[in-house]
Amino acid sequence: MKTVFVLSALIVALLGDAGAQASKALSVTPERIQRVEILYFPERVELRVALSPERLEQGYCYKLEIRDVQESAEWKRLLSVLRETSVEPSQRSHDYRTAVLLFDQDGQRVSSVYFDQFGGGTINGDSGTIKGGLYRWAKSMLRGVAE
Repeated sequence: MKTVFVLSALIVALLGDAGAQASKALSVTPERIQRVEILYFPERVELRVALSPERLEQGYCYKLEIRDVQESAEWKRLLSVLRETSVEPSQRSHDYRTAVLLFDQDGQRVSSVYFDQFGGGTINGDSGTIKGGLYRWAKSMLRGVAE
């Protein structure tokens, strides 16, 4: 009986530690966002080395820019998905193919989100599984242009 109690306590402790690595929300003040850039490098193109965020920004094939996103038809949709976007930490490596970069009115980057072809990736330096609809939104914006 004592062994069962010790094992139960150990399981609870381990699950508690897993909970400490809960998802981290995309922290960006929507009112600050002026411009959005979506970068894309097609998944069908095979490379010898996986694309890092830096390599994606240097070698993208497609770039879609919305200069005044708050005045665009996409603002409400983007605002909704930004509120839902979070990253759940994981140790998986990524081959980044899509980026959503957010800039303020002074042209300063306020947030960077990079995705692999499965929707996992990195939000402002935190890597893992990305939740919310930002990946689907970005891919919908590229539909008919990039694929």
